[in-house]
Amino acid sequence: MDSISRHEQLLRVFHLIDILFSARQPLSVSELKQELQDRQVIDEMSDKNIRRDIGFLEKFGYSIVRSKKRSPRGGSCLAFAISIGLGKDELRPPVIGVVELLSLAVARDFLAPLAGTFYWRGIGQLIARLETVATPQLLSYVNEHKEGLVVHPRPNTGKYGSRMLAGINRAIRQRVELEIRYTSLTAAKPKKSTIQPEALVVYEGSIYVAAYKASDAPETEQIRFYKLDRISDARPLSRSFARRSQPVEELLADSMTMFRSSDSPRRYRLRIAAERARWAVEKPFHPRQIVRQQADGSLLLEIPRAWDDEMLPQLLALGEHVEVLEPEEARDRLLETARAIIGKYACRHIQEFDAIYADRATADLS
Repeated sequence: MDSISRHEQLLRVFHLIDILFSARQPLSVSELKQELQDRQVIDEMSDKNIRRDIGFLEKFGYSIVRSKKRSPRGGSCLAFAISIGLGKDELRPPVIGVVELLSLAVARDFLAPLAGTFYWRGIGQLIARLETVATPQLLSYVNEHKEGLVVHPRPNTGKYGSRMLAGINRAIRQRVELEIRYTSLTAAKPKKSTIQPEALVVYEGSIYVAAYKASDAPETEQIRFYKLDRISDARPLSRSFARRSQPVEELLADSMTMFRSSDSPRRYRLRIAAERARWAVEKPFHPRQIVRQQADGSLLLEIPRAWDDEMLPQLLALGEHVEVLEPEEARDRLLETARAIIGKYACRHIQEFDAIYADRATADLS
């Protein structure tokens, strides 16, 4: 199973858990399929695949109960439910209350890097619910007092060190510079740096300190991300700094990764072939993409702001399944890259042909 198929299956399985937990009675395969279609998770799939996904749930410890129920045609069919009880090995239906939603108000900035993944649909739905129970005044207060919060309430002290995390949190909260010893990917030993930390960010399961280098001039400075497990020591200093006017979450909102560029982002328009249309929707190509379905099954994606150096590798990964409609400069860069790739591979074949031709010419002369 390739990564796209695996992501599609996980998305279906997550929805199946929610459907089965909230159902008042066992559901047949056809009813489960209809629920998934209503949620726009699938267009069409076989009954065998639905049963396979239910088997996937059992493999990971869910207690699936099978029973018979009357089918729409008057016969009987197999129906499924998740067993719920009070035992330690059994599961309870998920409950999202006001406390959990308000907790999300504090943590949602840390979730911003997930905007480019297939998990964002569920997170986005929770954030929408959050705004129905929390007043703007309360959310504003939360935003003013969230600096310095640790992503994990009980971090692994063996991996990061509670003293080091406390120092990083204090520097963020009190807006003071932080002296760190950091080992980059290109260095063999840690190097001492002074940074101005803005926030903690989670990206692909790792924690990063989002910060500016204290030595950078204002006109050249840009946000940097220091991976927490590469920081061997962190010590708050007495020098204070002014927090930047643009929050880190806004800086990340236009980005698929934590890539930063000194160049200005620009508008992209893409055509995604029908073969990759579902992937582009269920695993968003870009967190701010605008999707327009076409009659032939393809998609037009409009991305208001994106960086070339971040977009181009993603476009190359899709190969012939994507076409850049604008900007024109990105089309030219892709063409140059394609020519360079062809040159690397075609050059070898030309050399092999020339060698064969030379051998034959020598044989003819002899």
